Amino acid sequence: MAAMIQQVFGQYAQGALHVATCESGLNPNAYNPTSIGGSHAVGVFQILYPSTWMGTPEAASSPYNAMANILAAHSIFVRDGYSWREWSCQP
Repeated sequence: MAAMIQQVFGQYAQGALHVATCESGLNPNAYNPTSIGGSHAVGVFQILYPSTWMGTPEAASSPYNAMANILAAHSIFVRDGYSWREWSCQP
């Protein structure tokens, strides 16, 4: 998991590893049963599904697919101006 995160996030990998470890323990099957507006945080980066997930380039993939979740998290990170503001666990 760490190698995939490093590959996708490059120079931002240390922060990304911190967020993913804090959010899911690097578990691609992580699922938070607490609903937030009808969505649940899922996958490595605990991205809200379906709400946030469907607005990413990975919407056609499963949020439980580790690489898809990492790529979606990166797209959110870049969209937000290289900010971790979408996550409760921040570096």
